[in-house]
Amino acid sequence: MRACAFFATDRCCKETTVVGIWHTFSCLNAAFIAVCLVAVQPVSGESYTLRELVDRAVGRNPQLKAAGADVEIAHALSDQARAARILPKFDLTFAVGPSPEARGDALIGDTDLSSLSLFTRTEATFIQPLFTFGKLAAAQEAARHGIEARAEGLRDSRAKLEAQVAEAYYGLLLANHLWDLATEARTEIGKARDLIEEKLDADEGDYTYTDLFRLDRFVYDVEENANKVAKGRTLLQSLLRKATGLPPDRPLELADDALTPLAIDVEPLGAYLERISDRFDIKQLQAGIRAKDAQVKAIRSDYYPQFFIGGQFKHSYSPNRDDQSSPFAKDDFNFLQAGAIIGFRQSLSFGLTAAKVRKVELERKKLAYLDQLASMGATLEVERIHADLVEAEANLKAARKARRATRRWFIAARDGFNAGLEESGDIIDAVKEYSIIRAKYFNAVYAFNKAWGTLQRATGGSVIQ
Repeated sequence: MRACAFFATDRCCKETTVVGIWHTFSCLNAAFIAVCLVAVQPVSGESYTLRELVDRAVGRNPQLKAAGADVEIAHALSDQARAARILPKFDLTFAVGPSPEARGDALIGDTDLSSLSLFTRTEATFIQPLFTFGKLAAAQEAARHGIEARAEGLRDSRAKLEAQVAEAYYGLLLANHLWDLATEARTEIGKARDLIEEKLDADEGDYTYTDLFRLDRFVYDVEENANKVAKGRTLLQSLLRKATGLPPDRPLELADDALTPLAIDVEPLGAYLERISDRFDIKQLQAGIRAKDAQVKAIRSDYYPQFFIGGQFKHSYSPNRDDQSSPFAKDDFNFLQAGAIIGFRQSLSFGLTAAKVRKVELERKKLAYLDQLASMGATLEVERIHADLVEAEANLKAARKARRATRRWFIAARDGFNAGLEESGDIIDAVKEYSIIRAKYFNAVYAFNKAWGTLQRATGGSVIQ
C-alpha cells in the first residue's frame, strides 16, 4: 500500500492537470500573425504587464504606422484647403540675359548687335478669391471630416491590435498554468509508476500488472496533452515576442502569475447596444459621409461664378537701351507695368459639373448604405458576443462548483485507496476527472476574459482595465 499512499500524497491535492486545451490557441488567426511581423529589438529580461506589452506592440506595428501616415496626409490636405483662401496663385519670376544696344524711339532708332549688356526682368502675378459661393469653405469642411475619418481608422486599427495582444496574453497565461500543472502531474505519476513497478518486481503488495497497464494508459494522456500545451505555449510566446519586439532568445515573463477572471460586472444587453455608436468603424463611416456632403457643396459651387481680384507687376531694365516715353512703344528689355483687376470666372461645362455632383452623391449614398449595414451587423455582433459572455460567466460558475465537487471525489477516492477499500482504477478515474475539470475551469476563465474583451472591442471600449 505504500505505492498507493505515495501516488495520493498531498501534492496531488494541488491544482494539477494533465489536459491541454489546444483549441484555445487556434483563436489566434493568421491575420494576427501577419500584423505581428515586426523588427526584433533586444531588451533586458523582465516581466511585462498587459499594458506594457500593448504599448510596445503599438509603438512597433507597421499597420498602425501606415494608418498614422494616413492621418498626417489628411492634415496636409486640410492645410492645402486652408491655404487656398489666401493668394492661392502668387508667382514671382526673375530673369537675366544679354541685351543688344538700342538708341532712338519708335520712329527712328538704331540697334548695335556688337554692343551687348545685361538686362534684368522681374514679374509678379497674383490671384485672390473674393467670393466663391462656398467652394473654399466646403473644401475645408471636407478636409476636416477626412481627418476625422482617418483618425477613427487609426483608432480602430489600434483597438484591433490591443485585442489581439490581450487575447495572446491571456492565452499564454493559460498555457503557462496548464504547463506547470501538467509538469507536476507527469512527475507525480512517473514516481508512482516507478514505485508500483518496483513492488511488482519484488512481488510485494496487492498490485497487478493490470494496475500498471491502466497507469501506463493514463501516462500516455498526460504526455500527449502536455506536448500540445508545450506547442501552444511556444507559439504564443513567439507571437508576443514578434508583436512587441522582444528578443527571441529569452523566456517571456508575464507580470501576472496565473490566469484569473476579470473583476467585471456583466451589464444587460441594452447597455452595450447603446454604445454601438462609439465603435470606431461606424464613426469612420459617418465622418466619411459628412466629407462627401461637403464635397457635393464644393462641386455645386461650379454652377456659379467665382469672383476674384488679380494683379501683376512687371519690370525690365537694360542700361544700354533708351527709355520709350510713348505708351504705344514696346521694348521687352526696358519697361515697367503694374496693375490690378476684379473679375469672375464662370464654368460653362454644366453637364460635366452635374455628372461630378451625381458621382459624389452616389458615393455618399453608398457610404450611407454601408453605415446602415454596419449598424445592423454591429447590433447582431454585440448580441452574439453578449450571449457568449453570459454563457462564459455561467460556465465559469459551473466550473468552480465542478472543481470543488471533483476535488472532494478525488480526496474520497484517495483516502479509500490508501485504506485498501478502492481499486487502482478508481483513483485513476478520480485523478483524471479532477484534472479534466481543472483544465476546463482555466479554459472557462480564458473564454470569459476573451468574451469580455471582444465585447469591449465591439462597443468602442478598451480591452485593458
